[in-house]
Amino acid sequence: MSLVRRIFAPPVFEDEETTHKAYFLNIIVWVLIFFPPIYFLYVLIKVPADASRALIQAGFAEVINGSILYFIHRRKINTAILIQIGGLWIFFTVSAATGAGVRGESYLLGYPLTIMIAGILKNRRVAIGITVLSLVVGWAMAYTEESRGFFIPTNVSAPITAWIISLVIFPLGTVLQTLAAQKLQSALQRARESEERYKLISKVSSDYTFASDVDKDGKANLAWVAGAFEKMTGYSYEEYESTGGWLAHVHPDDLEKDARDMEKLLKNQSVIGSDIRTFTKNGELRWERVFAHPIWDEKENRLVRIIGAVQDMTLQKQSEEMLKETLLQQTAILNNIPDMAWLKDKNSRYMAVNEQFTKTAGRKSEEIIGKTDLEIWDGEFADVYRKDDLEVMQSRQRKHVEELQMDSTGRKYWVETIKTPILNPHGEVIGTTGIAREITQRKNAELEREKLISELEAKNAELERYTYTVSHDLKSPLVTIMGFLGYLEKDALAGNTQKLKDDIKRINGATQKMQTLLNDLLELSRIGRLMNQPVDMLFTDIVKDAVELARGQLEAKDVFIELQNTPAVVHGDRTRLTEVIQNLVDNAIKFMGGQPKPRITIGTIQNETNETVFFVRDNGIGIEKQFHERIFELFSKLNSDTEGTGIGLTLVKRIIEIHQGRIWLESEPGKGTTFYFTLQGDPKGI
Repeated sequence: MSLVRRIFAPPVFEDEETTHKAYFLNIIVWVLIFFPPIYFLYVLIKVPADASRALIQAGFAEVINGSILYFIHRRKINTAILIQIGGLWIFFTVSAATGAGVRGESYLLGYPLTIMIAGILKNRRVAIGITVLSLVVGWAMAYTEESRGFFIPTNVSAPITAWIISLVIFPLGTVLQTLAAQKLQSALQRARESEERYKLISKVSSDYTFASDVDKDGKANLAWVAGAFEKMTGYSYEEYESTGGWLAHVHPDDLEKDARDMEKLLKNQSVIGSDIRTFTKNGELRWERVFAHPIWDEKENRLVRIIGAVQDMTLQKQSEEMLKETLLQQTAILNNIPDMAWLKDKNSRYMAVNEQFTKTAGRKSEEIIGKTDLEIWDGEFADVYRKDDLEVMQSRQRKHVEELQMDSTGRKYWVETIKTPILNPHGEVIGTTGIAREITQRKNAELEREKLISELEAKNAELERYTYTVSHDLKSPLVTIMGFLGYLEKDALAGNTQKLKDDIKRINGATQKMQTLLNDLLELSRIGRLMNQPVDMLFTDIVKDAVELARGQLEAKDVFIELQNTPAVVHGDRTRLTEVIQNLVDNAIKFMGGQPKPRITIGTIQNETNETVFFVRDNGIGIEKQFHERIFELFSKLNSDTEGTGIGLTLVKRIIEIHQGRIWLESEPGKGTTFYFTLQGDPKGI
C-alpha cells in the first residue's frame, strides 16, 4: 500500500504554490498516461492502416509522461512543467501537421488544452506565448494548404475517432477547470480569514503601520495604512487625507521635531521611537511614538517611500506626567530628609530622585533620570533591586527589607528600604516609589551582639566541660594524698621508717601531679588575656625557635626535622605561636613508636580558596579516626603511660582559635599523623 501511495501521491513542498503545482501536474500526467494505450488499441482495431502512426504517437506520449513523473518524484517541478507543456505542444503540432491540419482534433482541441495547462501550471506570459506560437503554426498550415499547395491534409479522422479524442480532452479540461476553481476558492477563503484576523487585530491593537510615497520635492503622501488607524485617529483613510494628512494633525509645538525626523529620512536614516503629539478627529490630544524606515532608490539617489509604525503612547505619557507631578509635590520634603528617595516607572527606570540619592550615586539627577539600576549601580546590587521592584508590582504590596548597599566610592553599608507600588486612578500599577535609610551602626551592633551571644554560649559550654574535667582530674591526687596520710599515721606509730619514707614519697608525687595540673590550668586560662603585642614574622622563624626548644628530645630520639622553605608571613603573638609548634613537635616525638627513621616535616600549602595552611607531619604510629576530635579535649590522653597531663593539644587549639584560625588532623594507624592549621589576622582580645 505504501508503494502505491509513493507512486501515485505527489511530493509536498514547504512552498504552498509549488505543492499546488505538483498536485495539478500529477493529476494531468496520470490522466494522460492511460489515454495513449486506449487510443492505439482503438486505431489498431478500427483503422489498421494507421496503426504505425498511432503507435509512434502513443510511444512518444508515454515517454513524455514517464519523464514528467520522474522529474516530479525528483522534486524538480519546474522542469516537469516545461516538459509537459513542451511535450504536449510538440505532440499536437506533429499530429496536426501529419493529420488534418487546422481542421483536425489536434489543432482545435489539443492546442486549447495545452494553453490551459500552461496558464494553470506556469503563468500568463507562458500561456500567451503558447497561444501566439499555436496561432502562427496554424496560420502556416492554413496558408500552405490554400495558397501554395505544399500542405495537403491527410488522415482525416473518422467521427468516432474524433469523439474518442474528445472523450479524454473534455474531461481533462473539466478537471483542470475544477482544480483552478478550487485553488481560487481556497485563495478567497484565506483572504477572508486574513481580513477577519486583520479586523480582530485592529480592534484590540493600539498601533498601526503605514507607507508613504515621497515625490522628488521630498513631500510625503500617505499610500496605505493598516492596524488601529481609525481607532487612534478617529478618521478613515480618505477622511484623513482630505483633511491634510499627517502634518495637518501634528501639534504645532512638535512640527519642528517632525521636520528633523523627515530630514533624517531624506538622508537615508531611520527614525526610531520619536514621540510626537497629534490631534484626533474629535480634537483629543494623543502621544504617538513613530518608527520610520526609508526606502531608497539607488538609481535616482533619493527617498521614494517611507514605511513604518505608529504606537499609541498616550496612557504611558499620562502616567509619567502623573508620576512627575506626584514627585514635584513631595520634592520639597524629600530633599530635606537624610534618606534616599526615588520614583520609578514600571520598567524600573528612574523618574525622579532626591538630593541624598544623587550624593550616594555620585551623579547628577539628569544623569540618573531615565536610566535603570543596572546603568547606575553594581550588577550584583542592581539585580536584587530589579527583583524587588517586580515583586512589589506583581504583589501590589509594600515591601520592607534590610539589605547591603554600595555607594559611588565603593563603601558598603546597611540600609532599611521600603518600596511601595504606585497605582493610577484605574487601579493599574504604573511604577514604584522607595526610601532607604542607613542603619549601618544599628546593624553592626546587632551583628556584634549575636556574635557575642554565640561566643558566650560556646564559652559556657566550654566552662561546663572544663569544670567537670578539673574536678575529675584533681580528685585523683587528692584521693592518693588522703589514703597515704592514713598509712603515714599507722607507720609512724609502728615505727616503720622505710614505710614512712615510701608514704611521704607517694604523697609528694601526688602533690607534684596536682601542682602540674594546676599550672597547666593556669596557663590555659591565661590564653586570650595575657598575650604579647602581635607582630608580623616569618613562619620559618617561629619554627626555628620551637625546634631549638625541643632540641634535646629531638637528639635523644634521633628525629630528623625537615623544614620546607616557605615565604609565609604570620601576624600574631610570637611566644604563643612558638608554643603551638613546640607542642605539635613534642606530640610527634612522643608518639613515634618504634619507627627506625623518625621524621617530622613542617611547611605550608595553599588550599582551593588560595588560603595558606600550615602543617606538622610525622611518620609515627598514627591515630584512629574515632579519636581525631577527642585528643583536643582537656586532659585527654590516649596512652596513660606517656608523660604529661594531656593538656598540650588543648593549649594548641585554644591559641589557634584566639588567632581566629582552625586546626584539624589527618591520620591512620601505622601511617603517621599530619596536623593542619590556619591563622587569620589579629588575635582576639588585643
